[in-house]
Amino acid sequence: MKNYFIKFRVSKVEYLIIKKKAEDSGISISELMRALAFNYKLSSKLTPEEIECYQLLSKYGDNFRRISNLFKLGDTTGVKEEALVTSKLIREHLMKIK
Repeated sequence: MKNYFIKFRVSKVEYLIIKKKAEDSGISISELMRALAFNYKLSSKLTPEEIECYQLLSKYGDNFRRISNLFKLGDTTGVKEEALVTSKLIREHLMKIK
């Protein structure tokens, strides 16, 4: 339970910057200050377009995995490996938003 207050003075410009960073991260100013004090990783909120893009990438990743599974039965000209590499890259990008 958070019962203690820490107060400090900032200029108007500093306040606006802090407020904007908190809004961009989707958190309160208090949460932002705690995150910065304890070196928590901050991430920005995604725009609806970015969310849609990542959803599509997730679907593509699923499709590539399915294609890869089909080729496991009989590897034809390295398509399996290419599909696996592409799927891995997509998965790495998706992990950035978690």
